[in-house]
Amino acid sequence: MTRRFTANRIKSNRNYTVADVSETLGVHFKTVRNWIRVGLPVIDANRPLLINGADLKIHLKQKRRATMFDCENHEMCCFRCKQPMKPILDSLLFIAKPAGMAHMTGACEECGTRMNKYVSWRDVNDIWKDLEGKLPIAEKHIVLRGQKLLNCPFSEVSSDEK
Repeated sequence: MTRRFTANRIKSNRNYTVADVSETLGVHFKTVRNWIRVGLPVIDANRPLLINGADLKIHLKQKRRATMFDCENHEMCCFRCKQPMKPILDSLLFIAKPAGMAHMTGACEECGTRMNKYVSWRDVNDIWKDLEGKLPIAEKHIVLRGQKLLNCPFSEVSSDEK
């Protein structure tokens, strides 16, 4: 997994050497040289290589933006397919989290990789309808009190169901 480097540590009106950049961001100097080879602009070709702080900030922000996906509400990011994908309906689970959030997990339709996403608990019904799933009617049994409900896609029982 790649690290995210904060561009806030870089001063935009300062020039940096390769050693300064590696020390400021906490990376190896060969990583900075790889960035230069990929497209990080340098001031001139003379040694020591000088890098403008504003150019370095722009390069780091573009690098971060390249790894982000624009997903719809009912889609999740598949890191194997490298694009937003719909989950398989049978594998979809919603786990209630504090502060009105839900942890949505499922498997990718194309490759079957496990995907995760945090969504608002208010959007769970809309997501379920967008994926064309039937809204289950939870059957509450006296014998199974405190366990998860039958034919319900939610993996945990909320506190008011116990």
